[in-house]
Parts: sequence; C-alpha cells; structure tokens
Amino acid sequence: MVGAGTMGRGIAQVAARAGYEVLLHDIDEARVEGGLSGVRDGLAKGVARGKLSEREREEALARLRGTTDLDRSAVQADLVIEAVPEEMDLKLETFRRLDAAASDGTILATNTSSLSVSRIAEATKRPGLVVGMHFFKPVPAMPLV
Repeated sequence: MVGAGTMGRGIAQVAARAGYEVLLHDIDEARVEGGLSGVRDGLAKGVARGKLSEREREEALARLRGTTDLDRSAVQADLVIEAVPEEMDLKLETFRRLDAAASDGTILATNTSSLSVSRIAEATKRPGLVVGMHFFKPVPAMPLV
C-alpha cells in the first residue's frame, strides 16, 4: 500500500483483515507511524463495536508492517495499491518507480478518483497490468470498490 493517509490506511486495514500481508508505505517514518496508528485505532473501534474479535484484531495487526523503502517493498508484492495525493505528476513519478522496482507480473493499482488511469498506466512498461481501483471513504465502513 503506497500512501498512509486516510485512504491508504483504510485500504491497508481492510486488506489485513481479509488475510493479506500488507506493507504500508509512506515517505517518512512519521507518516508511516501515523498510518499504522490509524489502523490500530480503526481495529480497536471495530472490537469496541463488536464488529471483530480481539483475536481478529491481533491477527490483522500481525499481517501489517510499515516501511519507507518503496523499492524494496514493491519487489515483494503481487499487488501494489497507490493512494498518494491527487496530483498527476506525483502519481506518474510513483508509478515509474513502482514499475522499475516491482516484479514483471505485479499488478499496479491506483486509487485515483479523478485522474486518467490510462495516462498513469502510460508511465509504466506494463500498462496492461495497471488498473483503477477506487475505494470509497471511509474504506473500512464502505463495502464498495
């Protein structure tokens, strides 16, 4: 998961609850920790509301790690979901980096809601493996992608 803001942490939380190993990436340790803290808080609220058990919370947290190393984490991924700010230049640069670092078969997904997925895909050598995957906010509460 690239981007530990509101959308990124929500997507990371849902993926970890679904049983996937998740690396939550952002540009510095403070942002990564903020994202991880948000996931911990979201899962704790889920326990308090009876939506998941304490054991399910612990299992989800065990599947979640933070990182600032985009290249190293991308090479390990089967799917990378990007949720950086809605700035085309930033998304293009992110996808160029992901394309260079990720394995050949890795699917690269963007969470954009307003930018051209085709244009983002053109920044890579794998446009057929770039998809739009827009989540609705708040991700853990909205069963809609």
